[in-house]
Amino acid sequence: MEVIEKVKLHVINFFEKHSSQQLVFHTLEHTLSVVQQVGIISQAEGLSKEEQEAVTVAAWFHDTGYLVQLENHEEASVKIAKTFFEENPVDQDFENWVVACIEVTCRKREPLSKMESVILDADVAHVADENFIQISKRLKREITNCQNCNLKYKDYWEGTFVFLERLKFYSDYAKANYTDPLQANLQRVKELVEEETVKEGKKQGKKKQKQNTDKGVESMFRLTASNQMRLSSIGDKKANILISINSILISVSAAVATRRAVDYNEFLPALVVLFLSSLISLIFAILSCRPELRPINVTDEDLLERKINLLFFSNFYKIPYPKYYAAMREMMDDYDYLYGNLIKDQYNLGKTLYRKYKLLRIAYNIFMYGFILAALVFVVNYMLLK
Repeated sequence: MEVIEKVKLHVINFFEKHSSQQLVFHTLEHTLSVVQQVGIISQAEGLSKEEQEAVTVAAWFHDTGYLVQLENHEEASVKIAKTFFEENPVDQDFENWVVACIEVTCRKREPLSKMESVILDADVAHVADENFIQISKRLKREITNCQNCNLKYKDYWEGTFVFLERLKFYSDYAKANYTDPLQANLQRVKELVEEETVKEGKKQGKKKQKQNTDKGVESMFRLTASNQMRLSSIGDKKANILISINSILISVSAAVATRRAVDYNEFLPALVVLFLSSLISLIFAILSCRPELRPINVTDEDLLERKINLLFFSNFYKIPYPKYYAAMREMMDDYDYLYGNLIKDQYNLGKTLYRKYKLLRIAYNIFMYGFILAALVFVVNYMLLK
């Protein structure tokens, strides 16, 4: 038992030093569960004390390789065990038993001894657990983490169903105690596969319905954006015309008012009105085409909650490129997220265009009424002076 205590402390320290957030199934908790099941099954199978110790030591070491490498982790586990035995020598037969028990957990061959049968059954004892579905979800999350892929639930549960269906118990204890719970969990997994199949069918149906309008939606966005940009360009041209005319009128009226007004008093009030109306009209024309920047401080929470329009430069220019790239990739892979941003972008363009044309309308109204008022002032002043 002394060797088991040393192994226990060694493995626990090994898990603490090499902990990985990616591993959520092959954890120290799983190892403790396998060790516990090994003790139960080995006693039921009548293993000798030395055999029980060997298979228990193997159970402690069998998943340590996961902390070093994912592929061929059994080989890594064997190396870790042998390194331990170099520092804590044991009988050669005992070491060989431990190594054989670790190697057999890869399930590429049939067990050659009761010890190997015991550890094989203990390693999959969770298939008979009433919480198997929750335990299996952790394995799915671990696969997703380690392979950096988006494993679909339907594919995962189908694979799990095949695994459970082909699973074979070797010890008499496991056959007697694990078979019925396994069948119950097999039925649960089958129901989950059917549920995911139905969900996928509904999603495919919705996707097809959406695809029927995809071209129309894309054309709508393209046409709307083109129209808004064309209207913005027309507005800028109108503003430029007004700016040019008003600039000339201001220069001429100012020059005439200061140089010739003494000789032509009847022109002075009209020139003042024309000067002021042209100046105010010029200001509004410039405001209509003046770029408006409203920088936004974007937080990680804003990106996660998808509050930011990633297509508008003033929203994203402060975001670091890696975060912006990740957010854009997420948006490109999400139909609703992508079209939501396109809708938001069209909305913001529309608001900007409305502001431009509102200011431009005010500028033209002032220009028009200023001319009318200047003419009226000139006529009234001319009549009075006459």
